[in-house]
Amino acid sequence: MDMAKLTEVAETMRRFVETAAAADEPPPESAVPTNSAATRMATTARQSYQKTARWMLAAFAAVGILIFGSLPFAAIADVELRWPESLWLVGGLLVAVAGIVAAVISVSLVNEPEDVSLGELDCDLRGLQETDEKGFLWVDEKPVLKVGRLSAAWNPRIAARIELVNILHGPESSAHLGPNLGSERPASVTNLIQKLGELESRHASLAPLVARHTVAIESYEKRTAALKELLEELRSRMGSVLDTELNAAASMHTATAAKLDQERASLTVKKQELAEIDDQLKLYHDHRDLVLAESGVMQLRGTFRLARRILAVAAMLTLFGGTAYALSLPGAKKEPQAVAAPQVAASPAPPYETGLPAKVVVHKGTTAATDLPPECADRELQAIWIGDDRVPSIAGPFRVVVTEAPCRGQLTVPKGEGSFTLVS
Repeated sequence: MDMAKLTEVAETMRRFVETAAAADEPPPESAVPTNSAATRMATTARQSYQKTARWMLAAFAAVGILIFGSLPFAAIADVELRWPESLWLVGGLLVAVAGIVAAVISVSLVNEPEDVSLGELDCDLRGLQETDEKGFLWVDEKPVLKVGRLSAAWNPRIAARIELVNILHGPESSAHLGPNLGSERPASVTNLIQKLGELESRHASLAPLVARHTVAIESYEKRTAALKELLEELRSRMGSVLDTELNAAASMHTATAAKLDQERASLTVKKQELAEIDDQLKLYHDHRDLVLAESGVMQLRGTFRLARRILAVAAMLTLFGGTAYALSLPGAKKEPQAVAAPQVAASPAPPYETGLPAKVVVHKGTTAATDLPPECADRELQAIWIGDDRVPSIAGPFRVVVTEAPCRGQLTVPKGEGSFTLVS
């Protein structure tokens, strides 16, 4: 490969690396709340993993461009595909392309969104941990897993999710999922979902009651104020107002005031209950954010390790495939040229010891033709005849040195297997 082509490949590699390592774009809106420290840490971890994956792809692309940029791809048009001679060429090219595709897929895995809800997480965990009619199964406060160690060793993503099961459903599950979730068994993501649903239901039932009491209090306050004005007016006209009217207005005011106090007391109780539920909801929502953040980081870590493993295999496939392809192209191997045996001059030397030019033809299928490449048979070849005897006849026998490539070499032709003609 000449320097101009090498410079072009290097420039292409530099532009690709700069593009892959470009500044991160602002993250899109997520279904998980972003106001918690755990969520912010998870977002930072995701951006770090994704940036590292892009750098890995850039490094792989740099090596791939360097390898394939030096291969004469145009020469494949001159290749005649024959079985099984072309197996290495076609197979090497397919293996190299498979390596590139695997590299792209591995990096795309890191950008794939992870679980963003407790329902998705609970479904994933049920695929890893044994369950019964009561929920998840534990033995000695340890989760019972469905997958074996071999699967975890082969697939880092499964290994990361198993570690997530041991964290969320282990002895310290309450620290991650929240207090007072498990009774007979350790707390689980299912318990957190049920607890949030229960609190949301209680909140939904209390909120209308609080609103109803608030409206009733406003109504009673207005009615009490109106009755109070009426009482004051009646008392100002004591001489002209009957006692029954005054007593009736006073009774209505007293009853309305009592009802107002009752509604205020009920509103206070309901607001207190609603506040307690709001506090619990905030607590378990915080734990939900923590669990989703832990889950996202853990799953992304496993995906990153899997992508790194796939990328390593892809690099080896590209290297071996590209090498096999390059070595299978025409002209990749130089065939050794036949070296003419040194000629020993006869003594005494004849007057034409430097040799006389001649043209010879070796018939195909003869003994002499086996010493020549197939394309040299049955065609006129340039040669030198070093005479040590009389000039041979046209039909031979004769001994010459063929000077025409790729048929060079000393050649002895028995009689009848070729023709000989001196060139004047």
